[in-house]
Amino acid sequence: MQRHIKIEYRHRARRWGFVATAKLMLSGHWLEAAGFAPGTVASVEVQAGRLIITPAPVQ
Repeated sequence: MQRHIKIEYRHRARRWGFVATAKLMLSGHWLEAAGFAPGTVASVEVQAGRLIITPAPVQ
């Protein structure tokens, strides 16, 4: 399954003004179908041009 999601701006207030950062919001029934039920903790591995999201091991 593949999804196309737009990266948005998030404006954050700082003491010296506002800073724009990238924001990615994921939502939908497909997340739970992929094993990410509400309350699940996710682990995000960052690679060049790629994010790998997996359920985090239960501790």
